[in-house]
Amino acid sequence: MLRNKVSHRRKILVLALCCQMVLILLMGRLSWLMLYRAEYYAVKAEELHVRERSIKAKRGQILDRNGQVLADNRTVCTVSVIHNQLQDKEQVIRVLCEELGLSREYIEARVNKVSSIEKIRGNVEKETGDRIRGYNLPGVKVDEDYKRYYPYGELASKVLGFTGADNQGIIGLEVKYEEYLQGKPGTILTTTDARGLEVEKEGEKRVEPESGNHLVTSLDLNIQQYATQLAKQVMETKQADRVAIFVMNPQNGEIYASVDVPEFDLNDPYALPEGVTAGSEEEKQELLNGKWRNACINDTYEPGSTFKIITTAAALEEGLVHVDEMFSCPGFIIVEDRKIRCHKTGGHGGETFTQGIMNSCNPVFISLGLRLGVERYYDYFQKFGLMEKTGIDLPGEAGTIMHKKENMGPVELATVAFGQSFQISPVQLAVTAASLVNGGIRVTPHLGVKTVDGEGNVIKTFGYETKKDVVSEETSAVLRELLEKVVSEGTGKNGYVEGFRIGGKTATSQTLPRGSGKYIASFLGFAPADDPQVMALAVVYSPKGVYYGGQVAAPVVRQLFENILPYLQGM
Repeated sequence: MLRNKVSHRRKILVLALCCQMVLILLMGRLSWLMLYRAEYYAVKAEELHVRERSIKAKRGQILDRNGQVLADNRTVCTVSVIHNQLQDKEQVIRVLCEELGLSREYIEARVNKVSSIEKIRGNVEKETGDRIRGYNLPGVKVDEDYKRYYPYGELASKVLGFTGADNQGIIGLEVKYEEYLQGKPGTILTTTDARGLEVEKEGEKRVEPESGNHLVTSLDLNIQQYATQLAKQVMETKQADRVAIFVMNPQNGEIYASVDVPEFDLNDPYALPEGVTAGSEEEKQELLNGKWRNACINDTYEPGSTFKIITTAAALEEGLVHVDEMFSCPGFIIVEDRKIRCHKTGGHGGETFTQGIMNSCNPVFISLGLRLGVERYYDYFQKFGLMEKTGIDLPGEAGTIMHKKENMGPVELATVAFGQSFQISPVQLAVTAASLVNGGIRVTPHLGVKTVDGEGNVIKTFGYETKKDVVSEETSAVLRELLEKVVSEGTGKNGYVEGFRIGGKTATSQTLPRGSGKYIASFLGFAPADDPQVMALAVVYSPKGVYYGGQVAAPVVRQLFENILPYLQGM
């Protein structure tokens, strides 16, 4: 029995020691938490009683080269409800239905949802937000933020792009320069008690948002407006499917205007074109993607005779032709088993090379292509940059669609030489032609010039790659002279501007599939012809009636130059 008592005492002692050890460990842990983790748990405790609401940052403006605002901001409101703070739910539902124009079912579901904060609607006009705030409804929050606003509606829509519900860039410059434009959101901090009700004496604490930087572009509002006006006129008079006009400085790649009508309203970008309906969300998105596409950048086409500029430059650079060399055009040329016709069915007869380019004679340029051969011609495609994208600072640039070198036989070589059987984008054609007439420097086409803060201080100036010695200065000079004669005496006469030296090249190409009866009329012009400072490309898709580039597209560039050349001289 004594032995049992001793054993029992030992067990009690062991248990007491264990309890003491546990107590020491708990006290040690508590001391560590209080001394070394106090700040951490204080923050955690505060977070349990702090409700956070985001404040959108003011997005940076997009400006033209002269400081005109192309994309701005409007103050709007976000309306939300806090479930635990609502007192008269029926009144809240009634007021929000009336003011926001939303269904009772929609608002009732959100009012009854148990959450820390429930967003009812964003981008509410400020006047509406002020009225809702005036009801002083407990649990209803009206926070001011910003919505993108485009003062010129559809002007340059496919270049500027637009923003989404969260003010993030979707297409165009808005998405390309997102990191500079977006700014940094702020927050509103509200202290609540254990029931989730606001502690009135604590009030609200604000962490102010940081505005984004402004983007200064090379776009010129005046040139963009006039080019858009011209594009709309020719689209209406010729009942064309679309019209694109691209204007740039061939010396540095700055883009003054980029037009692709029909454009769309930047303040209502998700609206389908008038009379167009979609059977499903997928179909609607496909229609919207088509509406937002920029033909100058995102699409390719057969350039036709404007590509003869490239063939001429390669042949001159190789010394395979001189300006007075004689050619004969009977109206066609035989390549292997193919009879390839000239646009003048009766032929041009005997003509010098200068006359051949003035006449845009297909057999002459087929002859040059065959002299070059596949290897050398393809090497020039690479050298001129045709097989790479231009690097323009807009998303979704289309690449050149060209025959593979191993698949290019004499017939393919012949058709490529006068601009058929392959496709390039308008911006690629303009940039390549620019490098051939500006002395041999391939520039990167671009819109972004610099970013500045709200006080006008320069944050970042953008630099762009150039490639020298694309062709020799001698070749470039001869090419400029030839293209000036195309306008003064040849097929480009309708591009001539009184008092100015204009160079250029016309083109008329078929749309695919061939035999559809649809054509693309285009004209590439530059001025002054001896020292190009501006280049413009007009492309008219599927014009009705007369469809030749010299008669449809050349007058567009002439009218453009008549207005902008004096303007550019005064800058």
